[in-house]
Amino acid sequence: MTHATLFWEDFKPGTTWTASRPEAMSEEEIIAFALEYDPLDMHIDPEQARNSPLGVHCASGIQTFAIVQRLMCEVLYLRTRVVAGGQFDKFRLLSPVLPGDVISIVAKVRTSTSHPRRNDRGWVVLRVEVFTEHARKVLTYEVSVLIMRRGSDLIEPDTSPARWTARPDLQASLSQK
Repeated sequence: MTHATLFWEDFKPGTTWTASRPEAMSEEEIIAFALEYDPLDMHIDPEQARNSPLGVHCASGIQTFAIVQRLMCEVLYLRTRVVAGGQFDKFRLLSPVLPGDVISIVAKVRTSTSHPRRNDRGWVVLRVEVFTEHARKVLTYEVSVLIMRRGSDLIEPDTSPARWTARPDLQASLSQK
């Protein structure tokens, strides 16, 4: 079992995590995802997409968000005593993710507040920004996450490799401001 190393106390406003997906989005990957989950022409048919009002073949925003969620798990959530997510706010798709784009994230703690009724946990609001390798911002949102305090008695989550597949090739870092 992998034990959580991050607790509510570790989430000070300004603390920042970054991660990058090691490979570019491929046209095939975009089409396969879209055929299953978001079968709009702009995602499944490159020719139709180029002739559409948007004018480009692009990944579904849902696919982009799913990839970002995986990056957030790798760099942060799987190392944290997360109780639950609370809500997403200010979700903005700013620019399409195109075949060949490499996605990276910057997650920064905006606020960290004690739970109003439970002293063994607290709320953290993270501001997440998603970029391509060319520093083009494609997605932003805020997420509220309920996290256990250090020393709490909540049962450790099972984050062993049998439960998830690690991506050791991800580029991740933490910086303290």
